Amino acid sequence: MSSTFPDDYPSARLVFREAALRANAQLDTLVHPQKGRQGEELAIDLAWLGPRDARKVLVSVSGTHGVEGLYGSGCQVGWLNQRAGQALPSDTAVLLVHALNPYGFSYLRRVNEDNIDINRNCIDFTVPLPANPDYDTVHPWLLPEQWDEGSQLQLKAQLMAYAERVGVRAASKAISGGQHNHPDGIFYGGKAPCWSNRQLQVLSTRYLQAARVIVVLDHHTGLGPTGHTELICRHPVGSRSLELARQWWGADVTSPALGESATVVVSGNVRMAFEALCPHAQVVAIGLEVGTQAQQLVRHALFADNWLYQRGQPNSTQGDAIRQQVKDAFFVDTPDWRDGVFERAMEIWQQAIHGMQLAA
Repeated sequence: MSSTFPDDYPSARLVFREAALRANAQLDTLVHPQKGRQGEELAIDLAWLGPRDARKVLVSVSGTHGVEGLYGSGCQVGWLNQRAGQALPSDTAVLLVHALNPYGFSYLRRVNEDNIDINRNCIDFTVPLPANPDYDTVHPWLLPEQWDEGSQLQLKAQLMAYAERVGVRAASKAISGGQHNHPDGIFYGGKAPCWSNRQLQVLSTRYLQAARVIVVLDHHTGLGPTGHTELICRHPVGSRSLELARQWWGADVTSPALGESATVVVSGNVRMAFEALCPHAQVVAIGLEVGTQAQQLVRHALFADNWLYQRGQPNSTQGDAIRQQVKDAFFVDTPDWRDGVFERAMEIWQQAIHGMQLAA
């Protein structure tokens, strides 16, 4: 089934829409105001299978972090190909959200058109923004004048010394916890809801108002051991949602709040936004986080990408090299990795559909 994984956004979108039509899904499109790197239309494509008034809905999201859509899109297409001609359980529907961040998918970036990490953007902007003062310390190091061997070695030394001084966990929180003060920085959460965030309101109003049980599977890569799928659950400790997640998926479910996860606690998470968008439903939201490369290599690719679009020349030989570096950091293009992560994803999807029947 590894052939379902795309090479780029245009081919991913084409194959997704074709697979959705073969599976007799209802297609919908939310068109992005900008064009893609190849001049193509950018859009969030929505595919709905099942009755429109279903009380149990599985929501699959790909491309929250743009380039990670290479994995998520492949899982969605593979599932559609397997489901063609098969009926879902009664009173059950599936909503596939393809390329939530189509700009990042097209440009092979993690962020959106505003340099926003949309997984840090789903917050209440009517109250003071979450603070991360420790990011102010590391920010200048991440944007040297040049991106060459010397500057990269200096950056690595600065970050290593910082981690030794404050501790690895605190250093990781400073870098990746999210920040709202530096629009030219990494893990930037923005000052207002971004386009992709606003589309969550549109699709939830259009499709999820009848649902009483909603399972959200948000597909990510770039964290953890290569090929392993961690199921990150950000629901509060002691909540019914965390309890259900552990019942359905077992030991691979981790809670950042309990320090079990490879990720830190962050604000503005996309999948958790469904709780506020659908207060009438029991929401169980999980991030499928698939390991690719060593964490140091993944972060270095993000540093390089941010520098390229803030200080460098994206349309250059160096730009091409950095885009490939980012792609390699978030998608392992080998048969073993592709087949293994796809098979695991399909198990998780099936467990989610089964679990919804028990929770209803």
